[in-house]
Order: sequence, then C-alpha cells, then structure tokens
Amino acid sequence: MSKSIAELEKHAEEIKKDLNVPKQTEVFQIATEAGYLAAIAGDGKLDEEEQNALVKAIEVLSKGVVLEWEVLSLLDTCAVLAKAEGADKRAEGVGGKLKALDQAESGLLFAAFVAEASGGIDKKESAVLHTIGKAAGLAKNKVSAILKRVGAAVD
Repeated sequence: MSKSIAELEKHAEEIKKDLNVPKQTEVFQIATEAGYLAAIAGDGKLDEEEQNALVKAIEVLSKGVVLEWEVLSLLDTCAVLAKAEGADKRAEGVGGKLKALDQAESGLLFAAFVAEASGGIDKKESAVLHTIGKAAGLAKNKVSAILKRVGAAVD
C-alpha cells in the first residue's frame, strides 16, 4: 500500500465529514473525473499503479457509495472523454459541473485526495486542479489551501 493511501486511511473519518454533501454520488463521480484528469496531467495516460491507487482512494473516501466496478467503468469513461474532447476542456467542464452543484470545495477536495493517492501532486497536476477550481468559481488561494491540506506542494 502506498504511503498516500495509508495516510488517507488514517485521516479518512475526518475527511469524510467534509465530503458528506448533498448529491454525494454525483459529486463523487465528477470529482473522480477531476482526480483522473490530474493524474494523467504528466504523461496523458493512467498506468496500472495509478489506476489502482485511484480506485483505492475512491473506495476509502466514498465509504462504499462508489463501488470498485463503478470506479473502473467511470475511469474508462473519463479516458474516452479526455481523448475525445481534450483534457483541458474536460477540466473546465468538470469545474463547471461542481459549480452547478454548489460543491466546488468538497468536489475539489475529493479530487485532490484522489490525485495525491496516485503518487503525489506535481506542478502539472496542480495546474489541472487549479483549472478545475477556477472553473468551479474558487479563488486561487482557496484551491491552494485545498492542495496544501492534502499534502501537495503549493507554489
């Protein structure tokens, strides 16, 4: 188990309180795509280790609301959409969906934890999460605070 997943499990109950939001399943699905987009920011693809980390992080954070087979299907859909529309356009769309649900902070927090679990958040991944946050209506300092909370390096 990766250090990030172990750390996530250690703090899971506290984190879950912040993720207990209306339309939780929909928020988790959108935030999963955000985490996926961040995870592929470096090389444009999700390797098996990253995928396993994403699945595990989503299971831990969603408390079973999103099941493993659903996550795998959702990640496949994310890959198709990112390829068809482009990751940048998808990132803006994901932010817009979180804003429409009025769940920008909780959705971005979930996405950031998922992205962090896949091996940490580098500058490219941080940039994707900032794009999503901006499209969701969050100020840059708010996005930075969320990233800092999950342990990501913040510039």
